[in-house]
Amino acid sequence: MNLAARGWEPDYYWLGSDYRASGNTAYTLSYMSQMGGWAIENYALDFAKDPIPYLRLGYQSYLSSWALLNSGTPESNYGYWFSGKENDGGAGGGFEPRPWGRAWLGNKEMGRGSWWYSGEIDLGFTGALRAAATIVSADPIFGLYAYGGVLKQAGKSISVIPRDGLRSRFAVVCGQTRFQISLSRDGFAKDQPILFENSLARIDFTLENRSHDRHETVLHIRGLPAGFYHLSVGHKVTNKFVSEAGATLRLHIAVPADEVSLVGIERN
Repeated sequence: MNLAARGWEPDYYWLGSDYRASGNTAYTLSYMSQMGGWAIENYALDFAKDPIPYLRLGYQSYLSSWALLNSGTPESNYGYWFSGKENDGGAGGGFEPRPWGRAWLGNKEMGRGSWWYSGEIDLGFTGALRAAATIVSADPIFGLYAYGGVLKQAGKSISVIPRDGLRSRFAVVCGQTRFQISLSRDGFAKDQPILFENSLARIDFTLENRSHDRHETVLHIRGLPAGFYHLSVGHKVTNKFVSEAGATLRLHIAVPADEVSLVGIERN
């Protein structure tokens, strides 16, 4: 039902959007666009035998309703939909796709564009924050591609700079590989790459301390190939562990007060 009530047409106000009883002729980009997209993305990462179509649609849904966000610079007069600094950061609750129609709240007439009231869009944005991730995919059309990231490949080594907005979740969906890594707090450092090999025998990233104090963060890992590994922080081995096929791992990292720390996971 989630898939059947979702747009595949290549227009930003249809692609990935939820559809109501009137299909793409009624308002689109409601809060259910991103909340339902989160579920589709989750299905792609954890359950689907052929994850690629679900991953495409789920990520399109994650991006969809951000189009309603009214935000900009002083040079752009603080937003596309409703100009003026007083409207900076506001968001519409839906999008009218017809040249002229009626918004359901108050049944007011309006032209194509974002609604002038927020409605329930904050619910959609909470779904989007849960879906935010950088995901590497071996797509049969686009090749090796990073959703929400900038990817470079050199031989068997792959470098991905996270650009998904939160930089706290990372996944690889390539062939039989279903690898996920997420942080309980902090995040991957801005503009710093996550480095890994095709075999996932080694993974390196820069951890960004977002509270600037000494604390502990938990690294959640799924899909790491079976074997013996060690975890290093700042080039110092802090933990040795065993990964079993299909297991979910929780690795505790003592984060120093420094702004960033180099973290590595390597198979012995």
